[in-house]
Amino acid sequence: MGRRLPFYIANLLFLSALVYGVYLYAPLIKAIGHYEINKDKEVEVVVVPTLVPEAPIDTTYKVIIPKIQAEAEVREDVSPFDQAEYNRVLKENVVAQASGSFPPGSGVGRSTYIFAHSTNANPSSVRNNAVFYLLGKLEVDDQIVINYHGDYKNYRVYEKKVIKPDILDFLTYSDPNREVLILQTCWPIGTDWNRLLVLAEAI
Repeated sequence: MGRRLPFYIANLLFLSALVYGVYLYAPLIKAIGHYEINKDKEVEVVVVPTLVPEAPIDTTYKVIIPKIQAEAEVREDVSPFDQAEYNRVLKENVVAQASGSFPPGSGVGRSTYIFAHSTNANPSSVRNNAVFYLLGKLEVDDQIVINYHGDYKNYRVYEKKVIKPDILDFLTYSDPNREVLILQTCWPIGTDWNRLLVLAEAI
């Protein structure tokens, strides 16, 4: 029995790690699988709705990304440095606009910074907003739509960047020739080693 005990403990630890891994990555695997199954279908371009007096107006602040079938509510004025604060926000289907960045539609020279995974992410973040790990699938000219409390804004992707977690310049980024939307997620998919930034311009 004495010789078997380490064997049983090792097997138990291995099974525990396996179960935890499946639990942790299940939403991400599901999101990737859904994308791969549907990626060859024609992307439905989101058309800004024509508002009529009788129609209810969706005043939710949300981001919509047709290519990766992502849609999430956005919470405003969230510090990417306050772990307690962003942990309360970055769950379920909610993403965050970084405090200090400008609201969508603020005009040329200003940027809106939205993050789906924090600048101080931990392994459990894989379960939160897993579909936003697919931001890497976006390419130049892909569409992003923001519904800012009923005011729809269209953006066109023009660049992607992979940066280290300690590079924070883009939180206050500005381009004198563009109004910019920046979406951030962890990179590579399923890790928190780097940050992927998708930059899009208002159109």
